[in-house]
Amino acid sequence: MNPTPAVALPARPALAGWAALAVAFVVGFYVLTTVLAAACLYLPYLLLTQTNGGLQALLLFLCGVIMSGTLLWSVVPRRDRFNAPGPRLEASCHPRLFTEVSRLATALNEPLPQEVYLIPEINAWVAERGGLMGFGSHRVMGLGLPLLQILTVSQFRAVLAHEFGHYYGGDTRLGPWVYKTRTAMVRALVGLGQPSALISALTRAAIPRLAYYLVTRTLVAYWNLFFRTTQLVSRRQEYRADEIACYIAGSHSLIEGLQSIHRGSAALTAYWAEVGRILGAGYRPPIAEGFAQFIAADTIKHALDSQLEKELAEPHTSPYDSHPPLRDRLLAAGPLPSGKQPENDPAAISLIEDVTSLEIQMLELLSPKAMAESPKPARWENISTDVYVPEWRSFVKQYAGLLAGLTPRSLPEGVKGMRQMGSHIRDPKGMLLTPEQRAGRVANLLGAAFGLALVDSGWELHAQPGQFHLQRGAVQLDPFLVVRDLARGTLTGEAWIERSKALGIEDLRLDTLSPPIVSESTRA
Repeated sequence: MNPTPAVALPARPALAGWAALAVAFVVGFYVLTTVLAAACLYLPYLLLTQTNGGLQALLLFLCGVIMSGTLLWSVVPRRDRFNAPGPRLEASCHPRLFTEVSRLATALNEPLPQEVYLIPEINAWVAERGGLMGFGSHRVMGLGLPLLQILTVSQFRAVLAHEFGHYYGGDTRLGPWVYKTRTAMVRALVGLGQPSALISALTRAAIPRLAYYLVTRTLVAYWNLFFRTTQLVSRRQEYRADEIACYIAGSHSLIEGLQSIHRGSAALTAYWAEVGRILGAGYRPPIAEGFAQFIAADTIKHALDSQLEKELAEPHTSPYDSHPPLRDRLLAAGPLPSGKQPENDPAAISLIEDVTSLEIQMLELLSPKAMAESPKPARWENISTDVYVPEWRSFVKQYAGLLAGLTPRSLPEGVKGMRQMGSHIRDPKGMLLTPEQRAGRVANLLGAAFGLALVDSGWELHAQPGQFHLQRGAVQLDPFLVVRDLARGTLTGEAWIERSKALGIEDLRLDTLSPPIVSESTRA
């Protein structure tokens, strides 16, 4: 039992019953697997020795031996090998962060996690890792770098309180048992679901095939029941952790924090792809700062807001979800204590020191090959001239012959011939491109050539996180979007020709390469 917390929390004894149900299903799996393994040996043995079963009985016995061995091997406990998911954060280096962690640990009378890591996700989690089936494990916490960037301190405090709620509720003690059991189930199902050549040969006979079918169907049925039940328990634990967070940090901060997490999560994959491209070009941008700019960009912000509205209006639910829908969590948190809102609420990233050093350590784990090349530090405002324009020049130079005679005026005709032009595009090393992929490469080639023509005629390239366009005066233009719209038919050739004339760019040549532009950051 937990010692009395410093904050008065409502009791939820029913959760103990749900946890007991999860434990019962864990035990049930090992009992079922042991019984099946014994039956796979004993019943064929009886058939073989007590009756004149003949060849079918012998094949059934051999099949039973293999299935029994597979099942028993799958349930043998494995030691939990924990690999650091990111740079480890030390209390001596980040006193403000660990002050927040210590306050929450004190509020719930919970021990501090022994290890805290910075992770590349919009997430925070707690677990008990290491040891064997939870024995000999230690407390671990993961805090997302992008999470710290998009949340305020009060919102981060609420999210952190939610995670400590899992410690307080005993969820992390139950977690290793459920996780290990699921892993054992997977080993059993994979072992039997992808049979060896021997068991495939044995199950050609009718009786062994029937026995194999019954064993695998029994395991699949139990897996589905186990997974649905444990995920139901997990969802109830999430509601309880939310409730604890509201009593400690306030429902207002939790609700705002959860919405920010869901918005940001939808953008993270695209952002990391952008970072990866820049790393591949030999530059290292500031990650946390860039992500804040990315989700604040007008087009990205609009898309994220629309997606959040849709998620709240039409939540997707499944019995296999580990978390309740966001709408249900917000509705449950709404009536709980709202908490006092601070007048000054800085970004949670202010709680950690030397962000740049931590970003380098994280990139060394995520992209060791790119970091081995010692990429140059770069500011986001210089990425356009440091990365994009040189990439375009290199790409266009390779296929300058395909662009002969093309101008913005003739771009609609060029787009119509993309599949034919694609036959001249070389396959990347180790890949075989489809005709559609080749046409896509041509679309990128046309966009790059058009972009270079605009840059070389005085247009300014804006390539900040989440923003991409060329600008002259008040006019903005995305050459890649023009090509895509022409290809999709959402922009007609006639309309584009008229627009290019109005912009005075209809006769720019797309097949002329100019000397590269050098940014201030790359000049000696």
